[in-house]
Amino acid sequence: MTTPDELVRHFAAIYVERMQGLPIVNPELSVEAVAFEPFEAHQLGVLISPWFMNLFLLPGDDSMNELAQGDSVKIELPSGAYDFTVSHDDAIGTLLSAILFRTVADFPDQETARAIAEETARLVRSEDELKDQKKQAAKPLSRREFFANLGAG
Repeated sequence: MTTPDELVRHFAAIYVERMQGLPIVNPELSVEAVAFEPFEAHQLGVLISPWFMNLFLLPGDDSMNELAQGDSVKIELPSGAYDFTVSHDDAIGTLLSAILFRTVADFPDQETARAIAEETARLVRSEDELKDQKKQAAKPLSRREFFANLGAG
């Protein structure tokens, strides 16, 4: 089964071999696995790369090998359900990832990216976040709050 270190080596190689100099790359960032911890039989954490930041679920057994490449799988985490995309790679096996940031172009440095990754990992593992989300969803918005939220998105 894939480890966070293998995931880093894999994406670091992709960076060196295929991503250098592309406009979507933030040269201030490097590939780093952050806050990987056991989740059921698997490992859950965040991967920072110079071109994206994703939540990864690294299967700890063969239970996900039968999933088809590109399938979307809903995984129930303590903070709620998240859609993960399945990918199979000959070099490192089956991976499931959920997009956190499609681009990291505006991240000023690795320290900031790491802080965001750590906080994200903490939030997805927190049952309190789900309770807060449900509480907010149940609270009716005033007209002023409704229009303020429209402008914020």
